[in-house]
Parts: sequence; C-alpha cells; structure tokens
Amino acid sequence: MDQFSLRIATLQDAKEIWQVMDTCHKHLTNKSHFICDNQFYVTDVLTNSGFGVVACDLEGKIIGSLLIKYPGMEEENLGYDLSFDFNQLSKVAHMDSCCVLPNARGNHLETKMLAYAENHLITASKYSFLMATVAPDNIPSMKSLTALGYQVMATKEKYEGYLRNIMLKKI
Repeated sequence: MDQFSLRIATLQDAKEIWQVMDTCHKHLTNKSHFICDNQFYVTDVLTNSGFGVVACDLEGKIIGSLLIKYPGMEEENLGYDLSFDFNQLSKVAHMDSCCVLPNARGNHLETKMLAYAENHLITASKYSFLMATVAPDNIPSMKSLTALGYQVMATKEKYEGYLRNIMLKKI
C-alpha cells in the first residue's frame, strides 16, 4: 500500500507548497537544479495561471508538489524556443516546478505527480503540448520526464543563464 496520496492543490496549500519548495532547495547539493520561486508565485499559479498537484503523507502533510502553468502568449512560453506558431503557443502547458522532500524521495513521486497532472490536462482537452525544462545533469528529473514520453527538443540557457533541456510531450 502506498504511503502517500495525490490530489489537486488548493489555494490553502500555497504556503505549505512554498515551504516544501524552500526546504528542497536548501537541501540540494547543486542549487542550479531547482529555481525556487516565492510564495507569491505559487499563489499566482494556483489562482490565475494554472494549477498544482500535491503528494501528501498519510497524515495529510504535503511531501511533494508540482505546479502546472498555462503561459499563454507570454514571453516565458517554451513554445517560442521551438518556433511554435500562434495556434500551437495557445495549447502549451508547462510542467513548471516539481519537488519532493528529501525524506520522501525514492517513491517515484515526481513521475506520479506528472502523470496525475497529465490526466487532468487530457480531461481539459485544450492543451496539446506539455513542456518542461530540466538541467541536463539532473538525472532523476530527466528519468521522470523521459519515462512519461517527454523528449529533449533543445538545450538552451534559461532563467538567467542556467543550461536547461527543453522537454516536450504531445498529448
């Protein structure tokens, strides 16, 4: 039996999601693997520009999170990096920010949260292109994404000079 559950995040989860993100970032050996956003960003995604998935332990405490962002036509849309046209850009969703607390790693939670989010997006049917960025040397995240069918489409500097693989999955 699994020692965790997955669910769609609520606005009330924003602070705890950010705390998980902050804790994960503090425990990273290579801080460039995860760009830690602030609580305002988490709140904005949950209320205006996307949704979140959380993994919770048996007591309901959040042990992992994934933010999914709908970038629309904003400059940050990863579709621009792949020369998407206007119609394609409107169908992009970003698998934006994923982290799992150190003591919960090894349960494939990143892969499970990504799959959970994908099922939610398939139901919404508006989005055809799921995109993400990942540091080329972040082997666990690369494995999670490729296991679900994401492919490296380009490698570029993003986020103030950090090298990232731009990953794509068509649904």
